[in-house]
Amino acid sequence: MSVHLGTASGALWGLLSLEAIFVEDYRMAFFWMFLAMVVDSVDGPLARKVNVKRHAPHIDGARLDDIIDYINYTFVPIVLLIHAGWLPDPASLWAAVPLVASALAFTNAESKDTEEGFFLGFPSYWNVFAFYVVVAAPAGSEWYVLLLTLALSALSVMPVRFVYPNRFNRLRWFFIGGGIVWIASILLVAMLYPNAPQLLVFASMAYPVLYLVLSLWLDRG
Repeated sequence: MSVHLGTASGALWGLLSLEAIFVEDYRMAFFWMFLAMVVDSVDGPLARKVNVKRHAPHIDGARLDDIIDYINYTFVPIVLLIHAGWLPDPASLWAAVPLVASALAFTNAESKDTEEGFFLGFPSYWNVFAFYVVVAAPAGSEWYVLLLTLALSALSVMPVRFVYPNRFNRLRWFFIGGGIVWIASILLVAMLYPNAPQLLVFASMAYPVLYLVLSLWLDRG
């Protein structure tokens, strides 16, 4: 039951993220967003290890996880993009595209191929996208951000597979070990925001870029 409570705590981290966004304390918002991501990265393995289905059979852990993930991986970061001015007017209308696409992706019964270790479609990593837009995108690039937003929204509902790091057996040293190093790097960037060195910001992008490239390559293989 405590594992489910840990998963459900993501609702609190989402709320705290929104509070920080609304007062333009983006550094604090980053902290809560990535705390939510860390919790999400460990609750699944913990749930399987302690066999929560046996101890709390009346709670659907997968559904709970999807609800919390939609809040923290889609809704909160899209609000961040709007509030920080990174979507052109009418921002709310444009924001509806990733919100709806992600909702469809989360409710797709075939969105997670846990046997092979893939997500079907872009796995709604809008928190990562919003983070890099806020810390690295040059001023005046709102329309480029919109184009990327629309492209990722389209990928959310397309039959393209991306690696599910916690469930993928090959290259675990990269997907798990590299992910830990990457989380440490983006936390450092967040702590230094808005004065994080550009070299550090771009170096931290190596893992997500390689993740995308390897996902496409492994999907074909």
